[in-house]
Amino acid sequence: MSIYADYLKEIEERKGQGLHPKPIEDAALVSEIIDQIKDANHEFRKDSLHFFIYNTLPGTTSAAGAKAQFLKEIILGQWVLEEITPEFAYELLSHMKGGPSVEVLLDLALGDNAEIARNAAEVLKPMEF
Repeated sequence: MSIYADYLKEIEERKGQGLHPKPIEDAALVSEIIDQIKDANHEFRKDSLHFFIYNTLPGTTSAAGAKAQFLKEIILGQWVLEEITPEFAYELLSHMKGGPSVEVLLDLALGDNAEIARNAAEVLKPMEF
């Protein structure tokens, strides 16, 4: 059984108890979710997008690190997704406010692409450290 299948099972168990899904903390689960998002025809792609955007814990968890790296790939154009544009990727990074997202934003701000650097700097400006 996959980590994702285990997560779906846990969601159903929690639903039976009147609870929402637990936030995702584990990079291995986020990596599996990202793989499913990258596969345009994957049966769980829509749910995976939802879990990636809304259920992945911000901050310094390993899941946040995996999420931030994938958002960086989207911003750099390595992955093009209709549901997560580069603009939306910046927005998601701005809400994460943790080590991995700040590291990604700094990498982008110090990169060679002036437009990407400017956008990353704009996201970094209002952050309190």
